[in-house]
Amino acid sequence: MSAAFQALEYAARELGFSAVGAAPADADQGERLKQWLAEGMHAGMEWMERHLPARLDPQLVLPGARSVVILTYEYAREDARTQPGAVARYAQGEDYHKLLAGKLADLDETLQMYGGVQRCFTDSGPVSERFFAWRAGLGWIGRNGLLIRPGRGSYCFLASILTTLELPYGTPMKSHCGNCRRCEQACPVHALHNGACDARKCLSYWTIEAKESMPPEIATALGNRLYGCDACQEACPWNASAKPARIDPHLLMPARLRNMPLAEIENLSDDAFADLFAGTPIRRIGAEHLAANARAMKINK
Repeated sequence: MSAAFQALEYAARELGFSAVGAAPADADQGERLKQWLAEGMHAGMEWMERHLPARLDPQLVLPGARSVVILTYEYAREDARTQPGAVARYAQGEDYHKLLAGKLADLDETLQMYGGVQRCFTDSGPVSERFFAWRAGLGWIGRNGLLIRPGRGSYCFLASILTTLELPYGTPMKSHCGNCRRCEQACPVHALHNGACDARKCLSYWTIEAKESMPPEIATALGNRLYGCDACQEACPWNASAKPARIDPHLLMPARLRNMPLAEIENLSDDAFADLFAGTPIRRIGAEHLAANARAMKINK
């Protein structure tokens, strides 16, 4: 194992990452993403189409890139809300983009000591992080389209580092989903099919990303979901059997949000919304979108 990768592993562990692996930057990503986009399953997320060339060719992101480092960082596995209106696990605490950016900067410095030039991302750049996580041997991509890790499940953030260094590469892991289709069966809107998620149906898309009003057929499937949806993760046996994980306290839901009634969330002023959700992933959707989600929940109870 190279000295650079050993140093990276040690630093990543000290910073709280749960796993680290590397894959060749020129690994063939196949046609799956192109097909997904061609079928329009990205819904209104036009940037995914715009960034396709860079996503398929890391050289367009970092000239001279030889390796893609993928790191995992655990987030909460339980819904912390005591009131109606579930919030997706990943969004219950502080904004993970900001939390992990500083840690990635430290890892960038580590690799610089070995002559590497890097670019770092956390779900924020044109990098196929799940593909490279699979290629690096960190897990497999399940039927819900998420990275599933033996003994750890899928509740984790993925962070990536493109580097000009050549690092030791992991071995891709075969799928262990077998004949299980519990995630597909659990999806309230039937958005999952053989590892692909159709965002045109997905509750996470409609409660977070969508700019247009939620269609009635989507609203009727909301159930108790205020922001995002974890149905496919909740149904996955690999999450049920996952070992306990230490969760960064910054990613835990604050008591104020944990106990706030849905009616109060629905009627937050812009200023109150900004105060409550400052520094969180929820902040970017705005008070009106969150209120609309709350109204849709109430109407269809």
